[in-house]
Amino acid sequence: MIKVVSRLASLMIVAGALVFFSNCGGGGPKDPAQKVQLGKLSTTWNIVSATLDGTPRTADFTGFTLTISGTFNSNDPDGPYSYSVSGTRPTPSPWPASGQWEFAVLGTGDTGTLLRSDGVDFTYSISSNNQLTLTFECEDCDYAGSRTEEVNGTWVFVLD
Repeated sequence: MIKVVSRLASLMIVAGALVFFSNCGGGGPKDPAQKVQLGKLSTTWNIVSATLDGTPRTADFTGFTLTISGTFNSNDPDGPYSYSVSGTRPTPSPWPASGQWEFAVLGTGDTGTLLRSDGVDFTYSISSNNQLTLTFECEDCDYAGSRTEEVNGTWVFVLD
């Protein structure tokens, strides 16, 4: 009987140790949200559509691409990071040829607000089919010329 109790106790100790140690590892620190989002945003995005106050303007942006880039800096995780655009832009345009941006607010999942170096706030979302939607309000967006009434308003860009 003592052998049975001894074996049962040994078995319980081994089983307890297995359960205890099975939860070890894999729980290291997670990457900051800015690093994760920068990884998802950093690519060249191609235009799918563009609207200004609900009016289609995609034809004004033939071959338009937005390249987002940057190296994550843990000392300043919000940025600044860089962007550049290429392809056709109307005159005037809501986009300067290049500039910097930073994270202003991180939402839940793949959403948030970006702040362009010229003070324009963008809300962004990345959909499950990997399309980037940027929505922003232009009040003084006149980068490629004059006649700001043709460029100011609420822009929605969908890119993939």
